[in-house]
Amino acid sequence: MLQMAILIVHIFAGSIALCTAAGAFMTKKGRAWHARIGKIYSFAMMMVALSSFMLVVLGAPFFLLMIGIFSGYIVAVGWRRAVNRKGEVVKIDRILIAIGIIGALGLFVTSAVIFSGSNLIKSNGEGRIFGIVPLVFAGICGGLVWVQTRVDEKGLAPREKLRITQHVIFMGSGTIATVTAFLLTAVSNSVFLWIILRLLVPLE
Repeated sequence: MLQMAILIVHIFAGSIALCTAAGAFMTKKGRAWHARIGKIYSFAMMMVALSSFMLVVLGAPFFLLMIGIFSGYIVAVGWRRAVNRKGEVVKIDRILIAIGIIGALGLFVTSAVIFSGSNLIKSNGEGRIFGIVPLVFAGICGGLVWVQTRVDEKGLAPREKLRITQHVIFMGSGTIATVTAFLLTAVSNSVFLWIILRLLVPLE
């Protein structure tokens, strides 16, 4: 029952993230509505990351946790780029860098274990070829960590146009990760169909 409840929260938060991501892209940057939708999107993505961790604890594939960390990291950095107009590098930025490094290394290790054919990491039976997926995400995550660590000669993070550009890059990457996770987990495993049947079809 607990796993079912968390799964529903996870899918609901992911659905909200997908809808608000589309809304954010369709609204004009810098306007109040764009900022409001962005806040909802960021909160939904944090819920996705947190529920991913809880689902893995309850027995879901470990890859889900890595995607949760990856998605949470890049959206959090994207949000920091949106609000950090002065380019100050503070403790939260260093924490996010550490989380990004952990995410990249975790995805790389996940890929290596899947390629090896080991049963150490629980999967859904996709086979060794599925190791390509976390490997690609590991490369993307590592590249985004490198982008995040770039500062100028004054030790400041990007400002003005470069800040906005990186905000779009990170938030866009978060959206791609959300859509990919949706296709890999929800559609391929018929999660939505399973939930609909459990909720609408009376149990005998």
